[in-house]
Amino acid sequence: MKISQAPKSLLAMAFADMIRGFARYPLWILISIYLLDVRHLDYLEIGLIFLFQSAFSMPFSLYAGRLSDIKGRRILALLLPAILLMLYLGFFVIIYRNFSVLSIALMMASIGTLNNVQWNVNNSIVADVSSEAERLDSFSLVRVFSNAGIGIGLIVSGIVALFNPAFFFIVPSIGCAIEILIILRFIPESLPHHAISLSRPKAGKIIHEKPLVLVSIVLALGGLLTSMFESPLLPLFLSGIYGYNDREITSLYAINAVIVISLQFRVNALSRRFGEVYIYASGLVIYGFTYLVFGFIGEFPLLCANAVILTVGENMTSQFSQVFISRIAPQERRGEYFGFSSSIFGFVYPFSAIIGPYMLQDLHSDPVFLWGIICAVCLIMAGISIIMQKIIPKPANVTIS
Repeated sequence: MKISQAPKSLLAMAFADMIRGFARYPLWILISIYLLDVRHLDYLEIGLIFLFQSAFSMPFSLYAGRLSDIKGRRILALLLPAILLMLYLGFFVIIYRNFSVLSIALMMASIGTLNNVQWNVNNSIVADVSSEAERLDSFSLVRVFSNAGIGIGLIVSGIVALFNPAFFFIVPSIGCAIEILIILRFIPESLPHHAISLSRPKAGKIIHEKPLVLVSIVLALGGLLTSMFESPLLPLFLSGIYGYNDREITSLYAINAVIVISLQFRVNALSRRFGEVYIYASGLVIYGFTYLVFGFIGEFPLLCANAVILTVGENMTSQFSQVFISRIAPQERRGEYFGFSSSIFGFVYPFSAIIGPYMLQDLHSDPVFLWGIICAVCLIMAGISIIMQKIIPKPANVTIS
């Protein structure tokens, strides 16, 4: 997609996501290492905190999705960063003053919940402002901008971590203020007025939407596996087993962001040629084999090369959770559909925070076996995901340059 031809509201969403990527993404890496090195928690205890954070947000996703269908997207898009601004300031104080681990867990749960709700609202806006044929490139554009912010944020956070990692926790509050200004200036209400007035989703009925339920479960299980790269498992593994520091680990994730930016639209072209579901399944296969490599090698240059290949798999899977749900969601129920899908993710995804550290706790002496298990499950899930081919509507046959 040519940036100059994208709608202003979509570009604004992309820039806002770049700010979020820069300001928020590095925090989960910093907090993982902080809990390990400063608070001296073990792998399993850290995993339980991340599990609590993810599970706490699950009940709120569906309700917030319905609310955005009834009241509109913009009011939530403004309210959420305003609340998050204050929470991130509180998080900085908690980390800087080394408050109790319980206070850290509660703050992570609160922030995680609002981040999840904001993600659903933003997905609905992107779906609203893009046509069916543009949907894949629209979500990809937002993702590319987000990863540009992530790459910069990881480099900056790595430098800040050399002095005091707590100082980077101020950055998300500044980012939230910028997000509010972007929304106020460039993002109008994206849900048509008639859709707002007619949207009155009935509680409990959405569970009978079999395509939505099946696709959400398959995507959530796939997400559970792909998220091992972005769960506490890999930073803890690289730090605890191979002895890498904050700067080196964040540099590895920065490489990931650069490859996303460089190759995302090339992968989109492949999906239009070979089919989105088949590209998604192939991405899971790539994830599996690159995970296995982590168990064999610990030299940093080889880890960087492996991260490049893994990111190709990420480009083949990450954007499709939004794209697939948007394809089966009626316009007036997109918020509800995204909310339901997110609630399924919220039930499954938290296990990545506990499965990885639990396996690391028990199998740290045999890293090949640890990553081999994850690889095998990725390959199995790749085969299962092909069933979505019969469910997901095919996009209009339009090529976007």
